[in-house]
Amino acid sequence: MAALLVLAAGCAGAPASTPSASSSPLVTPASATASSSPTLASPSTAPTPGVTTITIKLADGKVSPNGSRINLTKGETFVLDITSDRDDEVHVHGFDKEIEVKAGQHLTVEMTADRTGRYEVESHHPELLIAVLQIR
Repeated sequence: MAALLVLAAGCAGAPASTPSASSSPLVTPASATASSSPTLASPSTAPTPGVTTITIKLADGKVSPNGSRINLTKGETFVLDITSDRDDEVHVHGFDKEIEVKAGQHLTVEMTADRTGRYEVESHHPELLIAVLQIR
């Protein structure tokens, strides 16, 4: 089930227009082994083998990753693995769905990269760039 956020301010749903940094170490490529997978404190589920997992941590008013570019292939399945110390919303531009996150919550959202382009992933409270999905 794919659930994503709609950003209120500056959220046109169009591909991002600005490039970001290279891939974050908090991204687990589909080819990575379980032993090399990054983890957050006490995640409730392990990353799915063969699926790119993007580990998102919202803590102390900051986000991680912080503006990293995540390269995906059209048709690829990926998972947003989110933990937060505050009530927040995560938005993936261009996918037009919301992910509401409650303080202390850990959740995973499986999605499919079903379109090409650059799409920003942002938090709303505060508004911070988490990552940019580059889908080819």
